[in-house]
Amino acid sequence: MLLNLRILLNEQHFCGRFSHARSKVEELLNSIPKNGGAGSSGGVWLAGHSLGASIALDVGRHIMTEDELKLPTFLFNPPQVSLASLAPAINKLPIAEVAKKGVHASSSAVKHVLGKTVLRPHRRNMEEKFERLSPWVPNLYVHPRDVICSGFIDYFEQRERHPRLAASAAVMSYRDMCRSAIGKQNDRPHLLPSAVLWKNQSSQGNPHELRQWWQPQGPELELTSQLYKCS
Repeated sequence: MLLNLRILLNEQHFCGRFSHARSKVEELLNSIPKNGGAGSSGGVWLAGHSLGASIALDVGRHIMTEDELKLPTFLFNPPQVSLASLAPAINKLPIAEVAKKGVHASSSAVKHVLGKTVLRPHRRNMEEKFERLSPWVPNLYVHPRDVICSGFIDYFEQRERHPRLAASAAVMSYRDMCRSAIGKQNDRPHLLPSAVLWKNQSSQGNPHELRQWWQPQGPELELTSQLYKCS
């Protein structure tokens, strides 16, 4: 639960379990002969479910940022904590679609304005990190009914619906903006530039369970995918 709280605060990068995973993967990569040449992952893949997906996501970001290695990554029900995480609650309202569009549009506009004015250095810093991460395209397996990971769906879909504001808003988060305002900078952006989003549209079963992803296509697994690339 402490690690879950750290994720809420976007401070998981400093946790022992996360740093241990980063160092072990670095050791593994350094021990593998670079037969594939520069940029080769050496056959190392990353995978995790829920909290484990957060750890794998952190490791993948670290390796891409530090070593420019695009490790194949498979994240099952990864937690996503942002304003987009309000979407499941908004969806229950009678004016769900209108309300959701309004929340996202307003949030993007606020981030855009702040990024162009008082938080301009923070925006430039985040844009640079966003650009460095953009070649890495992890696979995200999410379910619209799972409140833990469904924020990723709205994050990527809203980026396409509001492209003019998305360029500024996508690299910003309210948590990081608040930290920047008091003179602190996070080492990693908590959002993703690029991903393949796999959605299970099934109305059956527990939407957060790992077992749904190894079912054959059918009542428990109605799988669709969409590639989102940072332009």
